Amino acid sequence: MRSRRLLFLITAGLALSSAAPAAAQPIKIGEINSYSGIGAAFTGPYKAGVEMAVEEINAKGGVLGRKLEVVFRDDKGQPAEAVKHAQELVESEKVALIAGTFLSNVGLAVSDWAKQNKVMFVVAESLTEALTWSRDTTTPCASGPTPTSRGACWPRRPGR
Repeated sequence: MRSRRLLFLITAGLALSSAAPAAAQPIKIGEINSYSGIGAAFTGPYKAGVEMAVEEINAKGGVLGRKLEVVFRDDKGQPAEAVKHAQELVESEKVALIAGTFLSNVGLAVSDWAKQNKVMFVVAESLTEALTWSRDTTTPCASGPTPTSRGACWPRRPGR
């Protein structure tokens, strides 16, 4: 479900984009996450969900008649590695946007890079509100709940 919501947000942004390549070419999305190291237990199922959602969307004709293609990169939980991948995905792979970043420190680094380079960045799960609330952010979009919204769901007193 979370993967479908993320892909919906991504494709909605692409559909509204004025710079659309030829209809025959797939819409390429760069996905950067911690597929090894500390985040691997969480990002493995996430990646499988994204792959299943893309397969389902493409089987139904894609988005605006174009297939989706997700190019995955492993940031190894390192901000510098993620920024290197973001640059490579945009410059070499020609992705329409960057998505992902499970770890907050990685998300902050990619967000800064995306802002400087005017690249759309959809945050998958970074648990820092600095990406959406306390910084001048114009390029990242968050697809999941923030710590504050999660905290609002907790009971105010135990047992009630």
